[in-house]
Amino acid sequence: MRASALLRGRAMHPALRACALSLAALVVGACGPADADWRSASSWSLTAVAVARAWERGEVPTRYAGRALKKAADELAKGPLPEAGAPVDELRQALERGDRQAVRQLVTELSAR
Repeated sequence: MRASALLRGRAMHPALRACALSLAALVVGACGPADADWRSASSWSLTAVAVARAWERGEVPTRYAGRALKKAADELAKGPLPEAGAPVDELRQALERGDRQAVRQLVTELSAR
């Protein structure tokens, strides 16, 4: 799946919008030694969306998806934009509750960039 396919979506929650805008800014404006940190954050965000979509389609087990989203949230929280981990953790919690509607909504919000 191409990254551009992961970035489609609609309106988003204000906290997620801030995360998305910050991640977009990091991808566009990153330079220097911190460039790898920004690319890593962007990659973890895309990974979270891809894993959640795969879970929603029934392609990966809940346990795997939950662990992958936890890792993504933890890595984002350690990166150049620590608040980017919160929306991914919210996504993980919805997934672990089995709340497909919430996962679908959060994926849409995270993807709307």
